[in-house]
Amino acid sequence: MARIAFCLPALSSHAAVHAALARALAARGHDCRMVGGEGLGPLAAREGIAFESLGTREPDLHNAGLLRTLAATAATTRAFVRQGPDALARLSPDLVVADQAEPGASLAAEAAGLPRATLASALPLDRDEAIPPPFVDWPWADGDEGRRRNRGGWRVADALMVLQSRALARGCRDHGLPMRRRLDDWISPDLDLRQMVPSLDFPHASGSGARAVGPLRDGGTGEFDIHTDGRPLVFASLGTLQGGRLALLAAIARAAEDLGVCLALAHCGGLTDAQAQALPGGAVVRDFFPQRAVLARAAACVTHAGLNTVLDCAAAQVPMVAIPLAFEQPATAARLAFHGAARVLSPRRATRATIREALGAVLSDPSYRAALAAPAAEIAVAGGVSRAADLIETRLVRRAAA
Repeated sequence: MARIAFCLPALSSHAAVHAALARALAARGHDCRMVGGEGLGPLAAREGIAFESLGTREPDLHNAGLLRTLAATAATTRAFVRQGPDALARLSPDLVVADQAEPGASLAAEAAGLPRATLASALPLDRDEAIPPPFVDWPWADGDEGRRRNRGGWRVADALMVLQSRALARGCRDHGLPMRRRLDDWISPDLDLRQMVPSLDFPHASGSGARAVGPLRDGGTGEFDIHTDGRPLVFASLGTLQGGRLALLAAIARAAEDLGVCLALAHCGGLTDAQAQALPGGAVVRDFFPQRAVLARAAACVTHAGLNTVLDCAAAQVPMVAIPLAFEQPATAARLAFHGAARVLSPRRATRATIREALGAVLSDPSYRAALAAPAAEIAVAGGVSRAADLIETRLVRRAAA
């Protein structure tokens, strides 16, 4: 039996992914713990995973804009850089699984002298001039012009991430590590697990340790009890951090009413009961649905383009209307548009009329569903949580033999 520490930011979507892998490894006899700031504790408890605290608190990212998000990201990295090495040394795991989006966790593992793997819960953070930074909505552009544009984008990204870069540089100096200031510098060259499958990404070369395992899910799909009366079923969710956007949810509900479809709308705890009941259009509104069960019957999905929802849609070949709101969601939506799997709307243009037009298009045009045939097939054979657990155990065996 090995002890494995999962280090990640206090984000519900990331916690769900890490927890699925942790439960699979725990079922094989391993001792799995989540390590992070105090905000991760309730998420770990919800997922049934033991928790070790860094003794720090992260800023709230609900409905956060760019500046708040950048400041919060840097604060979480500083917490891992300062508190992580001692916390991991006390825990003494055989392996650290560090979220790819939190480089401070990888730094802490190295500073504590521990082996690590990385896990890309969201869009992989590959640095490649062939692709735009994973934070922008730029379309794919091949050739020299595209590469020049992408280089400029990476320079802007570096400037925006300066607070996090400084935290990483300080950590390298304090712990005597080689200087690495960028997110991609901390992707594991030995084992980097990824939910994203290549057939949904922009074409580019991944790192040596990259292993695309597809969606990390466990358990069944759950039960789904809505009667559609023969109408097409549409699922809508804006995720756990943006689920309180009442005006946008109302526009989605009215667009679905105009089209005569049955709408299952998840607000992920972002609305009060009164707000949920007041949404127009006769939608079935709940805080959460068993997402994969709904998508197994859905004809389309309106989504914020969070990677978990996108991959679940791809696995079920459900075409999307993507309304990216934050983080890497615009970049994920750009990839969906590139592959013809979604209609993409900016939040500013997402009105009742534009959502109705986009949703009508993906419901009526079979090319959107057909565009997901290759990703669905790739996900079906990628191995998911079982293959990810196999790769972790292989990493442990190689470490023990070294």
